[in-house]
Amino acid sequence: MPENREWPFIAFFHRFDPLRTGWKKKLVVLGVLLLLALGIGVCTSPHSWREEVQLSDGRVIVIERKLLMEGGGNELAVNRSGTKPKQYVIRFDHPDGSERKIEWRSTKKDIATWPEVPLVFDVESGVPVVYSILAVSLACAEYSKYTYGNGVWVEERLPKIFERHATNLLLRIGSGAVSLDAKENFNKEGRYRESLRYVGPDRRTCNR
Repeated sequence: MPENREWPFIAFFHRFDPLRTGWKKKLVVLGVLLLLALGIGVCTSPHSWREEVQLSDGRVIVIERKLLMEGGGNELAVNRSGTKPKQYVIRFDHPDGSERKIEWRSTKKDIATWPEVPLVFDVESGVPVVYSILAVSLACAEYSKYTYGNGVWVEERLPKIFERHATNLLLRIGSGAVSLDAKENFNKEGRYRESLRYVGPDRRTCNR
């Protein structure tokens, strides 16, 4: 049977019917299994890797990615130590060719304190952008867009309907150097939901 590589946060807002009883207990058990499948240990050490990314204009660049972990004691902790994702980090060279390093860090968290997850990194009209997804209820998630300018990241409110974008970031933990081909295979193996394979066209997505 193909290994299910969906993230615990994915399980949180996609796998549980809010009308069911005991969903929190089921979530904890599922989270542990997913954690083991993804190779996330019980320690709080960060996971980092380099990843090839194809931009919308066809260029291929290499970015640095990191997943920071933290200990937590809430009821939705995914193992006995309470280890869970804390923050996603993307680091890359400024597209102006200056070789200045720019860093994006996830800032939003859902009701279970899981961080928003980046799905798309791109450069639009010379401006770095990141699209992310965050659970807003047990059944729904919402996309966000961040743009970089004047040294800071600013959230750009997405309209209710916007242009659809194919996910171009790895949807699981990477290791070492991740090529475009390897990423495509990993993302296909995971059999991820459409709402994770694509950003949009709806700002809010439910049960998709």
